[in-house]
Amino acid sequence: MPTVNTSIRMDKELFSRVKEEAIFNGVSLNAFIVELLSEKIQDEEDYHDAMTVLREHNKSISREEMLKTYA
Repeated sequence: MPTVNTSIRMDKELFSRVKEEAIFNGVSLNAFIVELLSEKIQDEEDYHDAMTVLREHNKSISREEMLKTYA
């Protein structure tokens, strides 16, 4: 898959934390950031899909009901 180069700005504290986590996980900084972004996008897509299903069925349940049913 073709790749593109980009740059991001973040404060030094956040950069340090991200770098430490990448080292801890034994991956490059680039691989760690790409994985984080991929996971975040997947989470957002899952959320949007769930909201679409709820709207289509016009049904909502409380958090407590959801935890009882699905936890």
